Amino acid sequence: MDKKNILVSLILTALMLFGAALTIRGGLNSYQSLLSYTWSEAQAKVLTNHIGRFRPSGARHGTDFYLAEVSYEYSWRGIKHHGELLYPDYSGDRTREAAEERLAPYGVGQLVPVYVDPDDPRQSRLIRGVQLDELGDILLGLAIILFGLWSLRSYLRR
Repeated sequence: MDKKNILVSLILTALMLFGAALTIRGGLNSYQSLLSYTWSEAQAKVLTNHIGRFRPSGARHGTDFYLAEVSYEYSWRGIKHHGELLYPDYSGDRTREAAEERLAPYGVGQLVPVYVDPDDPRQSRLIRGVQLDELGDILLGLAIILFGLWSLRSYLRR
């Protein structure tokens, strides 16, 4: 193999490793989300709710995201805990309206169900189970792996 083939092979291999890491991350997060179905339900009091606006680094004008932020307090076996997690990997919504809709059930002062990990009651979330956007890492990672394999195969066949 010449240097060019080695370099292309290394770049495509790195791309596939990135895809594999993304797939594994998504799989682990989805697994944790599935485990939340076995968690105990408690009552939480919503302390604050807010919609934050942010622009990812390097993004252009018009690519703002809106983040529904909630803080809540709950008791587990007589000990008070605080939480802020809607669900893992929630990274915002593309429109303010979508963030407001996500935030609507969590008015300040309301009592809402919270799902608590009985083995580690510091871990909690307001929404249990796997969310559709959590599967994005798995699908994107698999697509990157398949693209890398296809590209490597095509390149080496020349």
